[in-house]
Amino acid sequence: MADQVTKRPGWSALDEQAQAEASRIDPTLPVRAVHTESAPVTLSAPTTPAAPQPSYVETRWPLVNRALDITERITHGRAGWIQRLSSYLVIGGTAALVNLSIFAIFFHFGSDKVLWYWLLTNVVAYEVSILANFIPNDYFTFRHLDGHQRSWLTRCLRFHVTSLSGVAVTFIISATLFHLVGLPSLVAQAIALILATAYNFTVHHLFTYAHIKQ
Repeated sequence: MADQVTKRPGWSALDEQAQAEASRIDPTLPVRAVHTESAPVTLSAPTTPAAPQPSYVETRWPLVNRALDITERITHGRAGWIQRLSSYLVIGGTAALVNLSIFAIFFHFGSDKVLWYWLLTNVVAYEVSILANFIPNDYFTFRHLDGHQRSWLTRCLRFHVTSLSGVAVTFIISATLFHLVGLPSLVAQAIALILATAYNFTVHHLFTYAHIKQ
């Protein structure tokens, strides 16, 4: 007969109290050693938060990467946006030269006074300049955006839509500033081109290379 409760490792306070109460009520009852196994506690070492990934894409030139790193700190994580804008402006300037070169070549061999020839020149010049804009921008400027996962043809068609709408924006702004505001034509066209460039760059992010919905 067990006249007392022996405390064992692993017993909880409730187990000990229940066994003591049972022995007091009926001393003839054997006292069973019932204990609970506590689950082992695993202490994990504190994890160090991973360093945030830079917003820009590293290049093959260490000096440029250093400049991007400084820009990343100064702009609080906007170096990637500045990198894309810089690339877009350089490529866009080259495409503008292509556009002007085609105009010069066509009008060297034909007259801009002939309506159908003038229209043909504009169509060819804009199409070639859009492709000259799309191909390098697609490869260098926007290839790390989520929308680049779309097919090449889809990206090309979306780029065309954005670029053609940019042409319409340029025409509307230039005509408004020239005819309604009264600015000189060259000044109006320059302002329109700057605003249209900002428009195109923004719409390429929001539409051409927009995030693909799952």
